[in-house]
Amino acid sequence: MILSTLAQANLLGLGAGAVWGIADFAGGFVTRRTFPAIVVAIAHGLSLLVILAILFLAGTPLPSAQAIVYGLISGTAGGIGLMLFYEGLAIGAMGLTSALAAVVTAILPVVYSYFLQDHPTPTQLAGFAVAIIAIWMIAYTPGGKAHSRGLGLAVGAGIGFGLLLIFLDKAGAQGVGWALAFSRVASASIAIAFSTILLIRKKGRITNKSSLGGWGRIVPLAALAGALDTSGNLLYTLSAVHGHLDVAAVFASLYPAFTILLAAWLLRERTTRTQALGMAFALVSVVLISI
Repeated sequence: MILSTLAQANLLGLGAGAVWGIADFAGGFVTRRTFPAIVVAIAHGLSLLVILAILFLAGTPLPSAQAIVYGLISGTAGGIGLMLFYEGLAIGAMGLTSALAAVVTAILPVVYSYFLQDHPTPTQLAGFAVAIIAIWMIAYTPGGKAHSRGLGLAVGAGIGFGLLLIFLDKAGAQGVGWALAFSRVASASIAIAFSTILLIRKKGRITNKSSLGGWGRIVPLAALAGALDTSGNLLYTLSAVHGHLDVAAVFASLYPAFTILLAAWLLRERTTRTQALGMAFALVSVVLISI
């Protein structure tokens, strides 16, 4: 049985969430060894080179001005959002920061789509509500005091990620490959700028132990995280372009579930009852949204 175009788009959205969840898992490992800005600079810089090589080898026509502008806006928003997110994790309760950022990420494209694009059905709206509850339950883990600045950074990160999803969709409508490329140009530039400032302040040290071996461990993991993140961006953009922005964004925002499942499988980390219930809610939301 051949799936409809809309069903395929929905599956791509879920695929984006899965790949982003794995990317976060890989990124979590490497950020234990070095500073987040350096990880993003390596990951986004290397993935940009790969994207450009593929585009030139494939003879892809040059992009339109709209694709360039929207791509740069998406990458700028995403790059800034990522920096705010990491800073929020550093000073606030990690579970609360992650949950709040993920919820805002999902809500922003839904609101944008509701007022400027097609209205979802009542069943889909119910599915969106269930999905947002699920995201919170999956990502949030009790512990640690809420820090007002940390919460502000989490909201800012969520807005950045939400704008990334919105403008990737707009850029992707002009050409998916170049949308990803110019998004990476902006995010890599921002990360490299932050990294340069950081390395100057740290006098060139990228880890607590200044050694050449540090680079040998950091670069492969950062490259893997970048490749996964880029693949997730590709799946999401295809989902949004060929389906509905709000559906693609909500499905992709379920990424914390895949990170937790992978941690449970590989690291034997136990999930809480709230997280398990959140995953059940996520499955219900998928059904409601897909009807």
